[in-house]
Amino acid sequence: MFVKRIVLLIIVIAMSEFPTLAQTDVITGMWRPLARNEDGSGLDGDYAGLPLSAAGRLRAQSWAPENFDVPEFVCRPHAWDFSVEAGAAQMRMTPEIDDPTQSVVAYHGRLSMREQETTIWMDGRPRPPDYAIHTWSGFATGEWDGDVLVETVTHLKENYIRRWGPMRSDDATVRIRYKRLNNNYLRATVIIYDPVYMAEPYIRTSLIWVLDPNLILPPYPCEEATESVVEHGSVPHYLPGKSLLPAQNRNENDEFGTPYEARLGGPETMYPEYIKKMQPFPRPNVKKGAAAERGQ
Repeated sequence: MFVKRIVLLIIVIAMSEFPTLAQTDVITGMWRPLARNEDGSGLDGDYAGLPLSAAGRLRAQSWAPENFDVPEFVCRPHAWDFSVEAGAAQMRMTPEIDDPTQSVVAYHGRLSMREQETTIWMDGRPRPPDYAIHTWSGFATGEWDGDVLVETVTHLKENYIRRWGPMRSDDATVRIRYKRLNNNYLRATVIIYDPVYMAEPYIRTSLIWVLDPNLILPPYPCEEATESVVEHGSVPHYLPGKSLLPAQNRNENDEFGTPYEARLGGPETMYPEYIKKMQPFPRPNVKKGAAAERGQ
């Protein structure tokens, strides 16, 4: 009897080392973005709701639209954390299984837009030292918080979190929480911790993914070509106080009449209490009709 109990205990412990079927199924599959309304005021250069530090604001204000035409950046991928909330791509998530143990070694993700990829290591391997190379995908590990897969990414290159200037630095740590909803939906909550460009962590859940087994992920071949007048080695930018983005113009307005001060961003603009603080701010005349569509 004692031997049987010992054997049963060993089996239970061994089984606890393997992820459950429900866990391995959380993100595996082909996913398409669920259509949603565009957020924001519609003005490029509007940083309201972003917890920018002084350095982050200066970095954002120095950005010029011609930055996308820099030859060296023609094939720059969207950041994974940007793409899972932007909705311009299809996504594939596949597990890597260790055959002898049938445990999950990693999840491999691919997004069709600009061909961004991520590898979420689940085998407990150590994180590289701080001086290790930084890449577009970074180094990602995963762990389970109940039925939520938590991806933690470091060793990232600087990249944009919006397509009109705001950036996260190469010192940022990105955490993404994936949760399956009602079997056919996936929610990805992005949390960015950046000691350089952000004064507080930035949290955003803006997109729901829909399971689509028949989805075909298109290729995204990209080669550098002469597509603009921006020369190799040049860095288009604005000097402090010289940004030409519409939201950085005090006299420009949007359909909500957002005060200029709010468009500068900062931690306090994330919270509902800021609405009361905005009331005495001067407001430009409200623009009639919806703002023009633009990228995120």
